[in-house]
Amino acid sequence: MTVQKEKFKFSKLRAAGAILVTAAALLAAGLAIQGEGMDLAFLALMLLSAAAMDLLILFRVEFGRVISAILCVVIPAAAFFALENYTHVISDLDVPIIVLNLLFFYFLYGFLTFACGSVRIGYLAATLVPMLFGLANYFVVSFRGSPIVPWDLLSIGTAASVAGNYTFSLQWKQALAVLLFLWILVAAGTTSLKLRKVKLRVSGALVFALCLFLYLSGIQKSQVQSFFGMDTILFTPNVLYRNNGIAAAFLGNLRFLHIEEPEGYSTARAEEIEEEYRTPEDDANLTKCPNVVVIMDEAFSDLSVWGDFETSEEVMPFFKMMQDEAIGGELYVSVKGGNTANTEFELMTGDSMAFLPMGSIPYQQYINDPTPSLASQLKSLGYSATAIHPYNASGWDRNIVYELFGFDEFLSLKNFVSPHKMRGYVSDRAAFDKIIEVYENKAEDERKFIFLVTMQNHGGYSKASPDFTSYVKLTGVEQKTTSVLATEKYLTLMNETDRALEDLILYFQEQEEPTIVLMFGDHQPSDYITNVVQRICNVKSEETLDYAQQGYRVPFLIWSNYGLEHQYYDGISVNYLGGILMEAAGLPLSGYQNFLSGLREEFPVVNANVYRDSDGTFYSYGEDEEKERGLLDYKILQYNHLVDGKHRDDAFFGTTADNET
Repeated sequence: MTVQKEKFKFSKLRAAGAILVTAAALLAAGLAIQGEGMDLAFLALMLLSAAAMDLLILFRVEFGRVISAILCVVIPAAAFFALENYTHVISDLDVPIIVLNLLFFYFLYGFLTFACGSVRIGYLAATLVPMLFGLANYFVVSFRGSPIVPWDLLSIGTAASVAGNYTFSLQWKQALAVLLFLWILVAAGTTSLKLRKVKLRVSGALVFALCLFLYLSGIQKSQVQSFFGMDTILFTPNVLYRNNGIAAAFLGNLRFLHIEEPEGYSTARAEEIEEEYRTPEDDANLTKCPNVVVIMDEAFSDLSVWGDFETSEEVMPFFKMMQDEAIGGELYVSVKGGNTANTEFELMTGDSMAFLPMGSIPYQQYINDPTPSLASQLKSLGYSATAIHPYNASGWDRNIVYELFGFDEFLSLKNFVSPHKMRGYVSDRAAFDKIIEVYENKAEDERKFIFLVTMQNHGGYSKASPDFTSYVKLTGVEQKTTSVLATEKYLTLMNETDRALEDLILYFQEQEEPTIVLMFGDHQPSDYITNVVQRICNVKSEETLDYAQQGYRVPFLIWSNYGLEHQYYDGISVNYLGGILMEAAGLPLSGYQNFLSGLREEFPVVNANVYRDSDGTFYSYGEDEEKERGLLDYKILQYNHLVDGKHRDDAFFGTTADNET
């Protein structure tokens, strides 16, 4: 280590650096005291560290080549460690994930070093990236309960406009992470390594730029994610970031940011299609309009689609009876075993997951502004709209999306007081009782749209629960393995839902006001459950689209207390369900729903996996390009609806949350 001869010579630049380091350390300490309270030991560490760093800066300490080279190797890893400690700890990560994250850090530091033509400047700039990003991510997690994701860049203006409404504070752990980053910055400033040759700088910058490009391209591919064992489940972004590392998780999600513009898209073309299906705006007579209740029931499905199997009692006798009397049918959804929000998205918007990037979650990525939905459509007719979900409001960003869809209120878990639970989840019976409560608290002349997403039947069927005992048994199975017992638990839950639905229907049957109820499942349970039924039914795995789609079939029912003509839909996709509900309720369809009604005749199923023609044949996308061109107008309208909001005719899609009447 050496100290420069002109160490006592005043330097405005170094004085400014010392001031900034001290200010950052004091600010971090102050925010920690505000957030967690005074801790003298931590405060002393911050102050002493700030003083020591100031001395290193002001006295122009510079290490020799050996130590400088060691620092160049250690600093990127130290920055990675500091970044992870903002929100979790490095021990949460598996070794392959650590390697994956470190690769990015070394590529980033290498590129900025050669691009800046200076090891010192490059390392200072590279360190600021994770330091500031990690701090911003911590505040975002504190404010909304989920981390920064790439699609947040689309709503950065909105975030900035509401930032003043939040209180910014730290815990001491985060303050120490800031302190570690400050030490890394100071250490980067002590290196004596130079990049003197221009050719070396240019060639090095190009090499590392190529490395970064290949890294960013590769980490977005499922093969690479699988190779490193990355978690790819978006439902809990906090867990995803914890398991994958902040850098790898964020960069891996870049693949979900962009929706490609469909062939032949233009605003003029969208308007041309809309003109053919546009409907006159008629005022609905609310005295004749029914209350509308929609229930999307978690993992509600009829596993007899895989074949006949014996149980100790019927699993869903009431639901099937109602399907035979009212309007019923089978839905082919886009998801299996999870990603509930995608089924919900297709119902609420009429859009299809077929035209979105594989694995994307529209609620978290594409709903950033007021968006026409079933809720806003009913609001435009004079309804009031209430959403209910007896779990955390932030799941799938529902607390944000429901407002953008036009709901007046959102009742989440916090709005349930000592509810009846099963396996720790609010039961469907308790959730249905909340529907009744909302209905009974409305004004006499008010028409309600109530949308419920349940939790009772959520996965995790093999775990023992003191508040739940299975009673539906698989009578033909002697060996009660863990998976069989889990399947019996699932079937019992289906029966509990069926009983609760019967009581809800009986309640509305006695009410004078017209009310219509739609109930459907969001997806089948995971293979862990369905495989048991397939084995019992001797179902052999087939590599056919028909076989694969059996795992995406769920039932639906539309019932009213004023009578509906029986109709059975033998296989449609969820995007059509909103229009079918509006038609059954005697309510005017939007232009978009008119378009979808016509499309349904030609393509009754359009989901993320396949489409099905009127002859009942399934096709994978890209299999028959000529036939698939029949979906092009749908792609254009959906792009206009979901992406090109600036050139969207809201009335055609059912108006928006900020244009409601």
